[in-house]
Amino acid sequence: MKPKSLLTTVLSVTAILGFAATVAQAAPVEIRYGLWAKPGEVQHEGVLKFKEILEKESNGAFKVIVYPGNQLGTPREMLAQAALNTTQIVSSGDPGIKEVEYLALPFLMKGFNNYLAVIDSTVGEAWNKKLIEQRKVRILGFLPRSPRQISANRVVNSIADLKDMKIRVPERDYYVESFKAFGAKPTPMAFKEVYTALQTGIVDGQENPIETIYAQKFHEVQKSVAIVDYIDKPAYSMISERFWQERTPEEREMIAKAHRAAEALVKERLPVQQKELLDKMTQAGVEVTYPDREEFRKASQSVRDTLGKKMWGEETYQQIVAIGQKDL
Repeated sequence: MKPKSLLTTVLSVTAILGFAATVAQAAPVEIRYGLWAKPGEVQHEGVLKFKEILEKESNGAFKVIVYPGNQLGTPREMLAQAALNTTQIVSSGDPGIKEVEYLALPFLMKGFNNYLAVIDSTVGEAWNKKLIEQRKVRILGFLPRSPRQISANRVVNSIADLKDMKIRVPERDYYVESFKAFGAKPTPMAFKEVYTALQTGIVDGQENPIETIYAQKFHEVQKSVAIVDYIDKPAYSMISERFWQERTPEEREMIAKAHRAAEALVKERLPVQQKELLDKMTQAGVEVTYPDREEFRKASQSVRDTLGKKMWGEETYQQIVAIGQKDL
């Protein structure tokens, strides 16, 4: 067999390298998306919608891998991963800095649209800049959650029924101070310990959105759920700043567009799912009550004022209150 010429060999190698480069270029960009919600929760459905739309709109240029149920770690651990760009998007109740987190003060925000308005204001722009500089992430958008309610091992018809009840709360001062103001005995505890604590009577109750109460099966070891809507707090979707800066303007718009679609789906589905889940709880023997929310709002006024002014200062606090209480 006649040996190949040097030119033929070079051309063959070049063709192979060119083909390899084409294959490499065609490989999709992976987006690891970590979130707290479990399959079955409407926020998980929203992230699956994000995946569907982004992969379709980009013609496969992006591949989204979804990790529900805090599979990648705690919210704080996932934010650290996002800063390093080992995880690209994180959705949780932890927005990375306290200035944003404290929008969850009791009855401070009337609803989801008020959160959007605050984040879109000059105050919110400054917070996003701080997030980028200090935490290496930015706010991509939100995944709405239903308001936080109270489940308990006895029926709660009014704020007076909470007196001296041991209520599990997240390890944040605004939760602790809120339940002190409600007359209960707040018991800070890690989330993973809550079911057992309810089951064994270490605590008498807990607070969470309806979809979380149902997904975690807390209703199985509780007698009642009181609808008080004391905190209306979405989850924050944070994107790695390093990943964001590596994207073209067109890619950024595709990512943002897909996430807006996820937000819209969750916002539309939440009220429907909340009714469905409350019906299921009622059928399982849980008593659903509707105490006077005004009692809770008035009782927590000092919590809002004290912690709000401490966090943002008087002037910024009043700006936030004005936006938060608009009918949007």
